[in-house]
Amino acid sequence: MNLTQEQLKAIEDCAYRLITPELIAINIEVDELDFMEELRTAGSPVRQSFYRGYVRQLIETREAVIKAAQNGSNPAQAELINFMKELSHHLVHG
Repeated sequence: MNLTQEQLKAIEDCAYRLITPELIAINIEVDELDFMEELRTAGSPVRQSFYRGYVRQLIETREAVIKAAQNGSNPAQAELINFMKELSHHLVHG
């Protein structure tokens, strides 16, 4: 799949906004099945763009939770503990 820089940027921006991959494919006017195949292909430009946007959103969200937890929010503290457990699980189990 050969995409323009504009399409790759649109993928990243949509993923940042947590738009589903199927809707992103429709938005950038490509075949949904081809797009999903590219998304599952390690190292593909589609996968890299998608996860660059998704991870940027994930980082910002987690930073907000961390700040809220540090300011005494009990729900944020509980969520932070869940993040820590999730990370520990990935480190132990790969």
